[in-house]
Order: sequence, then C-alpha cells, then structure tokens
Amino acid sequence: MEQLFVILLTGLVIVAFVLIYRNREEAEANLGYKIVGYYLLGAFTFRLNEYALPVGFVVFLLFFRPVKNIKTKQNSAYLGLAFYLLQLIIPAVEEYIYEYPREVAASSSNMYEVPFTHEWTAIRDRIEIDPRAHLEDFHAEYQKDGEIDRLSYKLVSRSAEGFIHYRIEYSPETKAYSIHRKKVGNEWGQFDRTVLATRFFEVLDQAEVKQLSAKNGDEENYLISDGEMTSYAVKKSQKYRIQGNEIKELTNDELPIIGYSITTCGRAEMKTAAESTGSATSHACERQIDYFFDIDPIE
Repeated sequence: MEQLFVILLTGLVIVAFVLIYRNREEAEANLGYKIVGYYLLGAFTFRLNEYALPVGFVVFLLFFRPVKNIKTKQNSAYLGLAFYLLQLIIPAVEEYIYEYPREVAASSSNMYEVPFTHEWTAIRDRIEIDPRAHLEDFHAEYQKDGEIDRLSYKLVSRSAEGFIHYRIEYSPETKAYSIHRKKVGNEWGQFDRTVLATRFFEVLDQAEVKQLSAKNGDEENYLISDGEMTSYAVKKSQKYRIQGNEIKELTNDELPIIGYSITTCGRAEMKTAAESTGSATSHACERQIDYFFDIDPIE
C-alpha cells in the first residue's frame, strides 16, 4: 500500500511540474530548474521532536520575491507545500485503510457445528494473516443447543515491521466474523508463551466442543482460553487431558503439569469488586472443568 501511494504521488508531482512549466508567463533561462528549486523549498521541513514544520515555505513567503514568472514560481512553492501536507495526511489514510474492519461469513451459528480450522483458514486468507499467528483470549458463550451468543478471540502475528494484533468477533445478527487489525510495535511480551492459532483450532475440532461442554448441562455454556502456556497443580478440580480425539481424566498423581488450557463452565456469575479508581467486573464460572493439551510434567 505504501509503495502504491509513493508511485501515485510521484506521478502526480511530475504531471504538476509539466503543467506549471507549460503555463509559464514568459521565457526565462533555466526555468525548469528554478521550478524544481521552488518546489523543494516549499516542501522543505524542519523536524522538531515528532513534528515536521514547513520551514521552507515560510522562508519563501518571507524572503523570496521573484521578478519573472511570479505565478509559476509561486505555484511551484505551493506544490511543495501540498506535498508536505500530503505527507501528514497519507499515513493517517494508510492507517485507516489498514485498520478498517473486514468481514468473513461464518459457516455455522452453532458452536457444536463450527469447523474451526476451516473458519480460521478463511479468516487468515481474507486479510492475509501470517499462518504462524498466535492465539489469545478465546471466549465463547453459547446455549445448551449450541447456538452462539458470543464468540471472540485475539491473534498476534510477527512481521518485519513488528507485531500485528487482530481482534475477531462473531456477530449473531449478521452471521459473520468482523476482523480488526492494528500494528502494535516491536514488543509483545507473551507472544512466545501463547499457542499457535492453527494448533488451537485443530484441538477444538478434534476434541469437539459438544464433547467438552456435555458435562455441564447448563442452559448457557462458556468455553474460555487465554492461549498461554501455564503451569497447573490444582488437585481439587475436574481436569482432563486432550489427546487427539480422546479426552482422558488427568489425575492428581500427574500434577504438576505445564500446557495449554481450555476451560468450560456453566452460567457465569457476575462479580463486581470496588477499587480506588471505580469498579472492576469479572466472571466466575460455575461447575468449571479444565482441559489441557500439549502438556508436559514438571519435574
């Protein structure tokens, strides 16, 4: 996108030079060079911290009084100023186009029938997400029959320009995923601790959401994962190991472990805790069950 803007801008400047020269008021030696010089003067900036100041155009207004081809030289300086203004506007336009949400139609509105790997591939191809993107904060709320009330998750990928953050949200109204992306700089502390999105969705497809949810039997179900590799040693809990298509009970004798977790539970209670700055809201699962995959024992 940036290269396209540069090519278009260069073409426009060349066309503007030709038009300005053709509309000159009178013959003048080396006028072509002077037109370019006035343009460069008008475009010249001085950077102060994060701000580029149009010093060249100010100098032109204060100190330059052309005698011949006055209008031609003024137009050249104004063209330089226009180039300066475009330099301010284009990054904002690029950012707007880059971050503008895209949509991908969902294959199913039922959590038990969603082909997660297929959906992930469609989303990835729609916006050209790196196949090695990592997943964070998967959150699904759905009815007993599987109808989705809410489904969202985040992705982070690494590129030559830094990390890119994606937010994917399913809309029950439009039956489509909305994809938001944003460049977030060169640091993302938890990136290496989170699971590959491809692997996470593969596990969901193999284990089957209905099988993970069946033990709750609540009218409203939750399936949650932060995507992070974590250690686990909770003995008083329901816990299982996901191995391909099989779900096996995880015994206390196998603890502690380290791995990726998926939590399912029934209707969540809303808890509000007062803080000095206001209040914070959190969800507490009822009848929580923890599932783990890609686990290793901790010696």
